[in-house]
Amino acid sequence: MISLRSLALPLSLALVTSACLEPATEHRVRANAYLRGGDAQKALDEVDVGLGKRPKDVSLLVMRGKALFELTRYGDARAAYRDAIAASPAQDRSLSEARLGLAMAALRENDTAEARREFEVLVKLDEKDADARLNLARVCLQVKDVACALEHAEVAARVRGSSEDVLFTLGRIYTASGKLDEAEKTFAHIAEVIPNASSAPYGLALVAAKRGDKDGALAKLDEAVAKKLPHPDKLAEDPLLAPLAEDARFKALVEKAKR
Repeated sequence: MISLRSLALPLSLALVTSACLEPATEHRVRANAYLRGGDAQKALDEVDVGLGKRPKDVSLLVMRGKALFELTRYGDARAAYRDAIAASPAQDRSLSEARLGLAMAALRENDTAEARREFEVLVKLDEKDADARLNLARVCLQVKDVACALEHAEVAARVRGSSEDVLFTLGRIYTASGKLDEAEKTFAHIAEVIPNASSAPYGLALVAAKRGDKDGALAKLDEAVAKKLPHPDKLAEDPLLAPLAEDARFKALVEKAKR
């Protein structure tokens, strides 16, 4: 799961240092420390005290969005991020933070339209932002806009071509779009740059399944499971593995992955 907690000072240091800060900054530092420590409710309480003094403070509004996101109050988080965007000067760094937070909160509520709009803005703000490109590619794939997904995943790969995350997403998109040779090369490249990554055999299993090679797909899946999949509970839900869904060997692998 993606966390929106910011880097923060340890709480004890933050509390000592805060005496030297102006009030809004003091509340933001305290809230950030609470959030870093895993107490989103105390972070929210601290932010709200600060906003009582400076209602349009952009950094506090962004922090409010982060705290609400951690509390799974996604609708309220979106409202806080929108308030931060409305209050932000055009060149404020917080604007990008707020747009990213708004996009991620929108995704939690399955609002792909707003998420896509915000990721598109982030790409316009920084064309070399590989994370924004990758997130936009994923949303485009989710809404079945394959051309958009391919465009942004390929740019992300040119910017950060040794990243497992980038390569795996690009490979999935190639697989979904039927570009199986390109997908196979992309997943094989993961094995070259990160030899023990489970994503390489997993990706090759997706390609084999798409080609109708059940035996090949199951063999690669077994290899991926042995290398410890990051989300084994999601294995049975992968739509690209649908051709294997009724195979007893696949069901056995799903159970093996969970152990």
